[in-house]
Amino acid sequence: MNTPPVDRLDRIEAILERVAVQQETTAVNLTELIYKVDDFMGTATSVLGRNAILNDVVVGLNETVGRLDTNLATLQSNFAENQKSTNAALEPTFRRY
Repeated sequence: MNTPPVDRLDRIEAILERVAVQQETTAVNLTELIYKVDDFMGTATSVLGRNAILNDVVVGLNETVGRLDTNLATLQSNFAENQKSTNAALEPTFRRY
């Protein structure tokens, strides 16, 4: 059952060659994966940056809408007061006719 040393060395050499090929394949796959991860990270960073900008825009728009609502209420109130003042000023004129 003892294997001659030459056969044993040939098998070990064949195993080592397969391991070397597998290591090369693994290294290539790892390099490709690293490029893909880097691309994904760049894309994610870009998307998150845009999201932050859009969130700021939405907050600004909400604040602007709030100010516009306040301004509209003020304008409507001023218009109503102006209408009352105008009607009150014109009332004596209407009574004459």
